[in-house]
Amino acid sequence: MARQSVSAVLIAKDEEENIRRALSSVSWADEIIVLDGGSSDRTVELCRQAGARVEIREWEGYVASKNAVVDLATSDWILSIDADEEVTPELRAEIESILEKPSGKAGYFFPRRNHYLGHWIRRCGWYPDYQLRLWRR
Repeated sequence: MARQSVSAVLIAKDEEENIRRALSSVSWADEIIVLDGGSSDRTVELCRQAGARVEIREWEGYVASKNAVVDLATSDWILSIDADEEVTPELRAEIESILEKPSGKAGYFFPRRNHYLGHWIRRCGWYPDYQLRLWRR
């Protein structure tokens, strides 16, 4: 069986400081779609330079924006990350393994590390902060 396709989806607004790192970490995805909520910085330009498809819409809230960008995706699987997050090489390997040999699961939760006031939070209920980030369309 051939590897199933994956769309990386992100929402952004004024994320020029973070977006390159996020997009670089999902450059291996079959498509990258960014829904921009009206950035006034170079976010849109940087996304397009990275080869992402960019849609610009007025900000309608977090949930509405996440749902809208997912609706734009065309692949078998959706990988959703925030503009200030990145997929590590280890996580990429796990995701590619899932895409090559699907288990029948509908989605996967990933542990998220939080960075707060210059420190990685590793306790007090902030880690692991599991988030649904990969799911079958």
